[in-house]
Amino acid sequence: MKIGKVFVRVFLILFAGVIVFTVYRQQVMMNNIEKNIALQQEELVKVMEENEKLTNLVDSTRTEDYTIRSARSRLGLLRPGEIPVIDSSGD
Repeated sequence: MKIGKVFVRVFLILFAGVIVFTVYRQQVMMNNIEKNIALQQEELVKVMEENEKLTNLVDSTRTEDYTIRSARSRLGLLRPGEIPVIDSSGD
């Protein structure tokens, strides 16, 4: 009978050890997942800020003011009555 009691105690100790080990592994995995979530949230904030900047840029290119400035700088267009200024310094 003593061998049976020893066997039961060893089995319970091993079972408790397996449970403790499993809980520890789950905690480690949860910590890793939480760190990953935090990193992903930081990345999301950066991407959302970049998206906002690009949206503002796209919106600004749809204005009449941008069209006029672009035509003046790229095509050299002038409004009626304006006198062109030419830089002859060579820079």
